[in-house]
Amino acid sequence: MDDLDVVIVGLGFTGLPTAVAAAAAGARVTGLDSSAERITEVAGSRPGCGLRTVSEDALLSVLSSGRLAVRDIAFGVPAADVHVLCLPTPPDHRGGVDLRPLLDGVRAVGRVLRRGDMVIVQSTCPPGTVAERVVPLLERISRFRAGEDFHVACAPMRLDPGSKSHALTSIPRVVGGHTTRCSRLATHFLSAMADEVVNVATPYVAELSKIFENTFRMVNISLVNELAAVCRAYGVDVTEVLRAAGTKPFGFLGHRPSAGAGGDCVPVSARLLSTAARRRGLLSPLIDAALAVNDAMPAHTVQRLREAVTAVARKPFRNSRAMVLGVTYKADTPNVRQSAAVAVIEELHREASVGYHDPYVPELLLSDGTRLVSRDLGDVAGVDFVVIMTPHLVYEDLSWPGVPVFDCSTGEPCPVAVPSQAAAA
Repeated sequence: MDDLDVVIVGLGFTGLPTAVAAAAAGARVTGLDSSAERITEVAGSRPGCGLRTVSEDALLSVLSSGRLAVRDIAFGVPAADVHVLCLPTPPDHRGGVDLRPLLDGVRAVGRVLRRGDMVIVQSTCPPGTVAERVVPLLERISRFRAGEDFHVACAPMRLDPGSKSHALTSIPRVVGGHTTRCSRLATHFLSAMADEVVNVATPYVAELSKIFENTFRMVNISLVNELAAVCRAYGVDVTEVLRAAGTKPFGFLGHRPSAGAGGDCVPVSARLLSTAARRRGLLSPLIDAALAVNDAMPAHTVQRLREAVTAVARKPFRNSRAMVLGVTYKADTPNVRQSAAVAVIEELHREASVGYHDPYVPELLLSDGTRLVSRDLGDVAGVDFVVIMTPHLVYEDLSWPGVPVFDCSTGEPCPVAVPSQAAAA
């Protein structure tokens, strides 16, 4: 890729690792973002700016070499051989996604598109987004023909933030081009950054593969949460059941109970697939049921916590003072989008006084406008109970003498530390 100029539009969870990987592969990369603050922290390789998807050392290396430059998109999108769109597609209130950030990026790229250039959409999209929205918009603005004058492909990103076993290069990429030649060119480009690239027939296939693989997780997480409730009713340890089921050498893939699936992809993708089915006059009762279970988990978790706290602390739950540890959707990942932990705080906030600590989230804005600031980890003075929602490594082996501690990271409050009767009195 030594002769390629590449522009990455969006420097978030998927855009920054893509920019670093492309620069490390030899391309001349310009990374763009609409947030001046984000540009500043990336340009300075500030600790944590890699968002657990790329190391700050790798970022600093390509910045220092001059292979990667970052700037505010307000200064315009430069022409390039390849434009990779890594823009957010956040959920909207109708069960779909808000495509405005993506389409704004498409418009900006369309204005500088040249013959022979390639546009790759890496965002998670509903089926038909690339073929029915992106391609017509690019053609209208550039006045070129997709597949003839320029090339378009859909290559949804796969990431496992914070994972040491799933490096970016080791995760296969799925690519669906607007034409066969579009697929071939996109595959050649991505092969420099991934050990395996899987070609599919159309962008529709690529879009659906991404939202289905995440829906698969959504359904199975909801299923195991239902199993946990059944196990509790029978006085059985759900962990032991899962361990026993996992000895089957075929046809079983284990998932762990939780307070609910979160993040940018899993619950959002499930809603996208359900919405896509309805747009074609189809029903998706299994997906809808899984979503309903997932949506109910935060309230279920608080109800179980209410019972546990009342039994242990021997005081009313209402107007109690809670300290929640961890608000991100995944341990040691700085992302609160769709976080079940935040939903639990919202539930607790309706009847209790809630504070929180999270090393990755300095401030948290609740839906009613309440702004919470992360407290000191040892600040439990006056706290009636502590709740571990996201098991960050920093919480291992901590103790709060005299304060009941409940681990709710599995969705079922488990007493970690219970004060003595004398202390409780």
